[in-house]
Amino acid sequence: MIAFRRALLAICFCSLASACASAPISVAASSFPGSRTASTPAQLELERATDAFTSALETRGLIREASSVDTAMRWMNQLAGQEAETDTSGLVLYVETAELDLATLPAINRVAIHLVETWQGAASVDAASRVLMNEGAGLSRSDVTDALGAVETAMANAQTAQSVFEAAMLELTAHHDAEALSSLRIERDLLALRVNDLRDRADELAALRRQMRNPAIS
Repeated sequence: MIAFRRALLAICFCSLASACASAPISVAASSFPGSRTASTPAQLELERATDAFTSALETRGLIREASSVDTAMRWMNQLAGQEAETDTSGLVLYVETAELDLATLPAINRVAIHLVETWQGAASVDAASRVLMNEGAGLSRSDVTDALGAVETAMANAQTAQSVFEAAMLELTAHHDAEALSSLRIERDLLALRVNDLRDRADELAALRRQMRNPAIS
């Protein structure tokens, strides 16, 4: 069933791409994050924060570098309200990319640093989205759609990284005592808070977009 859904989505995406080649205005221009040119400082900052966050996670091996088709399919799944599928090889990719030996004490400090970098990156996206929302009447519905896509993408990536860190901490408990891992738990909780912040911002942007479609909705 999953394979069929993926194939169907791929076919839809290919059809959409073909239509975009001949049409001056396409669905992708208003529905996919990052597809339009940012026109205000707030939009540019949100785009920069999201790109920097994604790049940092890819560099650390916390998320896989997605192809354009993978990105489009994930965005379509998000629009459909579907959760990202769990990647069981995420921990392996992270450990290999970061060259970690989870049985050693230095690994604890390195994972802690990566956790801090991750929740700070998520916080930067959240802060940029707050600034953009404060523009209020200056935003078009397309602006809000793009911002929503950026925040949802950042949230999905943060959740993927969160799952990898949870798996890493579970592995670390087999080699180290609870006291040694106490600092990691603090940073893990801070990441969870930042993920919740992004979820709240996505909800607010979605509500704002619905209101723009029907101003009578309060």
